[in-house]
Amino acid sequence: MLEMTIFALESLTVFLVALLFLRLRQLASATNHTLIDSQVAADAFPLVDEPILVETPTTEDYEQKMHCLKLAQAFTGNQMLDIKRAFPLQPAAQPEWLRQAVSLYLIGAIDFIGKQHDCQNSSRKELIEIVLKSNLKINRDKAKAFFVEAVCREPKSDNDNMVIAGAIAAKSWLENQLVPENVRLANRVQDWGIVA
Repeated sequence: MLEMTIFALESLTVFLVALLFLRLRQLASATNHTLIDSQVAADAFPLVDEPILVETPTTEDYEQKMHCLKLAQAFTGNQMLDIKRAFPLQPAAQPEWLRQAVSLYLIGAIDFIGKQHDCQNSSRKELIEIVLKSNLKINRDKAKAFFVEAVCREPKSDNDNMVIAGAIAAKSWLENQLVPENVRLANRVQDWGIVA
């Protein structure tokens, strides 16, 4: 009985290695990063239900996204200096209202930077998430919640003002590497009456 089990496991292992080898060969020869189409999958691999697609960004897309990330991080670092001075707490200990205000401002700025450099919606959303997580030390779910807040904001609301101020600041910063005092993050937070 033990010998039959070992033989079955060896046979299964050989089959899986052969299957892996075939898939890797197909991946290497694919021109548009489609590993297999539906018909090939049905003929060659009867156990496969759907084709496996690997979407890899082009070098241009990747470089563009990394350039936008670099700009977004530089802008954020510049704007966060005053906030860090005013609130020297660890990011996790900062009040929720402060993280919300800063997040909405940065979402407006990062989205503007991404749009100016022709980043797709999904790339801009990813950039926003990365910058918020790295600078505010918030988790992915919280970053997504702030993103939804920014997208679903009421016109002329405090949230709308925060997002728009971030976009205006980013526009000025991209044009001349300066942010006017009236749209700097620390001043906007104080003007909105969030900081006493």
